[in-house]
Amino acid sequence: MKNTSRTWLGAALLLTACQSLDIVNTNAPSVDDAFATPNNVETAIGSAFKGWWASTSGDDLRQGITYTPALALAGLGGELTAVTLGQFDDVAAEPRSEYNNFDAGQWVNRLPYQSYYASLAMATDVLRILDAGMKLGTVDAAFPNGRSTTRGRIWAKFVQGLSHLYIGLYFDKGLINDETKPLDPYSTDFRPYTELIAKGIAQLQETITLATTVISDTLRSPTSWVNGYAYSNADVVKLANSFIARGKVYGARTPTERAAINWSEVLTFLDRGITAPGFSYSSGSKQGFIQQADPNIRGTRSYYVRGGQLQTDARVSNYLLGPADTTGRYQTWLNTPLGTRAAFIIGTPDRRIHGATGQTSSGTVFRYLSSQTMSTTQGTYMHSNYRSIKYGTVSDTGERGVNSTMTPTEMNFLRAEALLRLNRTAEAIALINPSRVAAGLAPVTATGPPNTPSCVPRRNDGTCGDLWDAFVYEKRIMTFLTEATIPWADARGWGKLLKGSLMQLPVPGRELQTLGLPYYTFGGTLPGSAP
Repeated sequence: MKNTSRTWLGAALLLTACQSLDIVNTNAPSVDDAFATPNNVETAIGSAFKGWWASTSGDDLRQGITYTPALALAGLGGELTAVTLGQFDDVAAEPRSEYNNFDAGQWVNRLPYQSYYASLAMATDVLRILDAGMKLGTVDAAFPNGRSTTRGRIWAKFVQGLSHLYIGLYFDKGLINDETKPLDPYSTDFRPYTELIAKGIAQLQETITLATTVISDTLRSPTSWVNGYAYSNADVVKLANSFIARGKVYGARTPTERAAINWSEVLTFLDRGITAPGFSYSSGSKQGFIQQADPNIRGTRSYYVRGGQLQTDARVSNYLLGPADTTGRYQTWLNTPLGTRAAFIIGTPDRRIHGATGQTSSGTVFRYLSSQTMSTTQGTYMHSNYRSIKYGTVSDTGERGVNSTMTPTEMNFLRAEALLRLNRTAEAIALINPSRVAAGLAPVTATGPPNTPSCVPRRNDGTCGDLWDAFVYEKRIMTFLTEATIPWADARGWGKLLKGSLMQLPVPGRELQTLGLPYYTFGGTLPGSAP
């Protein structure tokens, strides 16, 4: 059987052979062996999903590289800051510069490119082998085609759609593949991100159709696929709808593209998504699409969450918390040359950042740190005094706790944005105010927060923000540490990326070299970078 992949073939086989290991297995099976039995095929489905999760959550350790690309994307989106960690400096150092897409490891784009295509290759091969007659699970009179065959097809199609979708969300272009025809291993038929996103959405809609036809089937996904949790067909339908909503919104590269989205259509998908009745997976503060992390299983952990919980080499960005400052220190920091910038203390009525007893007391989501342990290798402009305590006070939560990559909170803020853009202001305000008020902030009205000395958020010039500013601030705080795609995609769609930032990732230089294609990249003053 001919595999669908090219340079990602080894990664695809590794996903199947070693899903609980972070080292290369030199005895990895051939493609035929990997899909030789029904049990192997079912294992491949779970491994394909974990490959998608690994890249999305910064859990790709195939090269000993942790935090990549999630920490770098969170840095581009102004959510986290780091020094010499997770390839952060490659894309998020200031001033933003051209991304080296050839000489360096290229981990920020190379790892997600390999992982997403490995997952796509594996899911597509599963669909092909099912089309060829492979039957999964018990075969009897009640299930002549195999008790688990339909479930396998649904999840393979789901991963196929997620893979295309995220290649389109991250990269400027890529290859499209499905089970209808083999992919030429030397194809140079790269399609623009818009087509990749459209393909992913179409495959997610196929997933919905497949799952809806067997919506009453009680057979859930094995807890080995999404570690520790068994999702029903109805759950998959809701997840697919929510990912379609994500794709339609987060795919926009510019404010013009984001404004042109069919926001009424987005609301339709949100209505059918994970906030619809019947989807209620939760574990403590983690809700939505969740998975139990296992320190020994790649594709279950979130080094993105771990980065936010650190108090050493990675911390919470001043760009995230600064708009809450009412003392003027944030504006002073913004106006200070990079070479002399240093961490500062935020004063705010937002009790998520600090308590009522003082500016250095602990907030409910963030905590002030009196000592500075971040390296000065790149200077002090990246330094922050704040870490996350959103998921407790231990830094290894992302490696051992329950991780979520999509939450009802995020979906409600997507809804709020749609309502604002459709001039349904009162409905949007009803979604924005609950978390503000719970944090000790005054509720917003159609004109925004009250224009008083305690106004939050404030703009970069120190003036009180309006309703849109309040929405942006609230979404950023409330979706913090959900998925690194969100702050980066929101920042580019809202026009808030720092000048010269990557708005999308280039196809890895090694791939270009293999195919004999011209070298290109983004960042700094190059075309395709944030203005």
